[in-house]
Amino acid sequence: MTDYGGSSDGTIVRLERVHKWFGALHVLKGLDLEICGGEVVVVIGPSGSGKSTLLRCINLLEEPTMGKVFFQGQDITDVRVNLNKVRTEIGIVFQAFNLFPHKTAMGNITLALEQVLKLDAGEASERAMAELKHVGLEEKADSYPSQLSGGQQQRVAIARALAMRPKLMLFDEVTSALDPELVKEVLDTMTRLAEEGMTMVVVTHEMGFAREVGTRLVFMNDGLIAEDGDPKQVMQNPTDERFRSFLSHVL
Repeated sequence: MTDYGGSSDGTIVRLERVHKWFGALHVLKGLDLEICGGEVVVVIGPSGSGKSTLLRCINLLEEPTMGKVFFQGQDITDVRVNLNKVRTEIGIVFQAFNLFPHKTAMGNITLALEQVLKLDAGEASERAMAELKHVGLEEKADSYPSQLSGGQQQRVAIARALAMRPKLMLFDEVTSALDPELVKEVLDTMTRLAEEGMTMVVVTHEMGFAREVGTRLVFMNDGLIAEDGDPKQVMQNPTDERFRSFLSHVL
């Protein structure tokens, strides 16, 4: 098991009254959310409900228009905070793999380790290989993205994020661009991370993953959290009418 140095208890992330406007469009409408160490928080909801914006506000890829974001007790919306340092502790994986096509799987992982964490080449390679092994791709270390399937590319992207030893992992619809037969290998990788205690926030439409792996289910609608609780319980007995309607379309 890889030790990421994550906290096993206590609050990792806290959002306080977070609003986000894009011009006249009010996407997040005063969100409050707390995420504790070891939680797997699955965020679902209709298109345009603010799920991806919420995720990006957690590591300030999108800066909240109003409100505060705390990471490990520190207000990271404070202008004095070194955001680059904070982001080394928050891994994020997107729907697009964002791999460098001219670099091998190994090279894609070692780049940030050498340039951001300033590891020497030997240590970076050792850590990269450990993470490739972790996601079941050690034999693809010298392969270029064009030689990998979509599922394999996404697993390299996950390994790249994990190699930074984050305290928190964010996943933004990482399986939605994959062919159905490739989805399982990526979800299996994420399931192993959850079992190892990684704190995760996962935006997804994979309801089976939400039910079986998530420790919390957050349903967003129109920029607000409409339902938040144990996945099995809230899916079985939804109290919010919009959530009930959403489930009827996806289950």
